[in-house]
Amino acid sequence: MTRFLICISFVLIGFTAKAQTKDSIIHYPIVVEFQSVCCGVPSEAPLVSFLKNFKRTNKIKKIKVYKIGPLGREGEYHLGFKLTEFNRAQKKSFIKKLKLIVPKLKDKGLAVVNENVDVYLSNFASNVTLESVYY
Repeated sequence: MTRFLICISFVLIGFTAKAQTKDSIIHYPIVVEFQSVCCGVPSEAPLVSFLKNFKRTNKIKKIKVYKIGPLGREGEYHLGFKLTEFNRAQKKSFIKKLKLIVPKLKDKGLAVVNENVDVYLSNFASNVTLESVYY
């Protein structure tokens, strides 16, 4: 009976470990969501320009961004920022400036900034990818 319980325990532990890897959670301090209203998402060109200027001004070598998508038929996607390359003052400045620039991205759709986002990878369709992009 004891061996049976031990075997059952190992099976359950193995199942739990597999379930956790499939349902990975990634935390992002800041996420920019590119959304479509009818005809696609806004251009990210102003955001890219902001990232390059911020990087140069603050003497940061690279800003790593995680692109999550595609999330819809019209090109919706999210950009997740971990902000690990910034110090505390830079993070505060970055978030403040990002909140000012993102609402201006409205040419086709809209973009929204969300703070402290937990992304559950299992909530997305199988074709959604997580890609690292550097600016």
